[in-house]
Amino acid sequence: MTMERPGQDRSAEVRRRAAASEIADAERWMGRDPEDRGRIKRGLAAAVVLHLVLLFARLPAWGPEPKRIDAPQEQAMQVQFLKPPPPPPKVEPKPKPQAKKIPRPDPEPEKPEPEIAPEPPPVESMAQEAPLAPPVPAGPVRVAPGQGPGLIKRVEPRYPPVAQAARMQGTVILDAVIRKDGTVGEITVLRSGNQIFDQAAIEALQQWRYTPGPYDVVLTVTVNFRLQ
Repeated sequence: MTMERPGQDRSAEVRRRAAASEIADAERWMGRDPEDRGRIKRGLAAAVVLHLVLLFARLPAWGPEPKRIDAPQEQAMQVQFLKPPPPPPKVEPKPKPQAKKIPRPDPEPEKPEPEIAPEPPPVESMAQEAPLAPPVPAGPVRVAPGQGPGLIKRVEPRYPPVAQAARMQGTVILDAVIRKDGTVGEITVLRSGNQIFDQAAIEALQQWRYTPGPYDVVLTVTVNFRLQ
């Protein structure tokens, strides 16, 4: 099937009009001179043949049929993500070879080597350190009953005659300073049931004796007055 194109029809119509115009001009020239008329006829014939050849050469029926070319289809593109290659293994540096020590030959092999005497063991001091003496306090130290120096001599108090006649009994509590040699020093009355017994208790306590000690102490002593 031959397809007609609008552009080709217009170009053919333009050529026809140009050929008709040229033929009219040639006829006018042919009426003037018979010789020129012959040349013009031959020229016109050649021009008409040339135009016809060009016209038929450009017609669609003379050439190959046009082929319809479809637009290329879009092809789907697949993207594949590749994992990065693993890092190369670490190559540990090889230890450097150590140079072996070559023993030097003894220049005098027959001479015996000197013997090294062992060091003597350290001599332990046989003297024992003397124990440090306890510090001496500035004044008498109070001790609890039963923890101070031991009593080695006890003198019973003299019962006051007035209190004995009145059948009176009592108790006197005293603080006594016991010296380092065991004798009794300063005495203070802390509590008394009746002052009539205080002096007799002090006189009796002054005669008591204790075991010697490293320093003076203060003891609390109780003296009882009881009728037999």
